[in-house]
Order: sequence, then C-alpha cells, then structure tokens
Amino acid sequence: MTILPYTESNIELIQDFIDETKKKLSNGVALTFTNKAQSELVELNIQYDITVDDIENAILSLTPENYYRGIDPSGQSDFDLCAFYTHIGADNIGIYLKYGLETNG
Repeated sequence: MTILPYTESNIELIQDFIDETKKKLSNGVALTFTNKAQSELVELNIQYDITVDDIENAILSLTPENYYRGIDPSGQSDFDLCAFYTHIGADNIGIYLKYGLETNG
C-alpha cells in the first residue's frame, strides 16, 4: 500500500476518497466486512463496546489529517484502498480503519 507524500494534490486525492465514502454511506451503501475485520469487530465490541455504528460514525468523521496510507495516485486501479488512524468509542481508543472503494463498475 502506497504512502502518499503530504502535498496539496495528494491531500485533494485523500479528501476525494473521504467525500466519495461519505456520499456512498449517505446513499445507503452498507459497510461490508472481511472475515478478519468481522473477527476484529467482535473483539472491539467485547473489550470496548464498539459497534458497526461506531465504525460508520468514525468513517463519517474522517479528515485528511487521519490519513495513514493508501490510494493509487495513478487513478488506474479498479479498487482504491486506504487506511486512516482515528479514535473511537467511549474509551477513545486509537484504531486503524482500512477500507476500499470500487472505482470502476
């Protein structure tokens, strides 16, 4: 996964990724989780009472400052994958959110 240099054009790419995510979620696209992510969510729920709604709210609150790594700047990929670091839940624990958006189709 690529780490983009912190340049103005890359910040725009990251913001576009975040905006597209928020648009999809507001249009009713549901989050889907890999088996590994589902297992991790169960652990977060047991240890910290973190729910899917908490994850969605964290995603909706992301900004470019939360960016960790990802996004293919060439725009040639079928699937953009990006990771962000944020704090979540009543305990305000730090987690990495890694998710992707389909870009073609």
